[in-house]
Amino acid sequence: MQVWRICKQKHVDSAFSGIGGLYAQARWTPQGFKVVYTAQSLALASLEVFVHTESDRIPLVAIRAFLPENIAMTVVDVGNLPENWQSMSAYPTLQNIGKQWLQKQETPILKVPSSIIPVEFNYLLNPGHPDLQFSLEPPLEFQFDERMWKAK
Repeated sequence: MQVWRICKQKHVDSAFSGIGGLYAQARWTPQGFKVVYTAQSLALASLEVFVHTESDRIPLVAIRAFLPENIAMTVVDVGNLPENWQSMSAYPTLQNIGKQWLQKQETPILKVPSSIIPVEFNYLLNPGHPDLQFSLEPPLEFQFDERMWKAK
């Protein structure tokens, strides 16, 4: 199984450490927890980053990770989420899901629907879980197509 992560070039060495979660909250996790957000494809990873990016001048890299095909994961079913799960007002509910997953330590991966494309998935990795295994390809320079900035 492969997943993708895009990050600032200056953070490439810690991209899979989860350290960013100690300093910032996200849709599925509150601040204070080590977690690594990845996406099922490079295209989805790019959209997930683009919606939070203000400038095309920040050097970015894309990193592909390979996970064992049989790795255990907890799956969040979109049908069990509140109707407003894609809105920011649902963050507390969704963050509680991620927090409980991290605290229970049952699986190293949480599979969640993307709020941008709900039929595609993001994979949250728990770097503190003893069963988490992955290998990384060398990072690739990444930049958004200049046409994407016209609509921003």
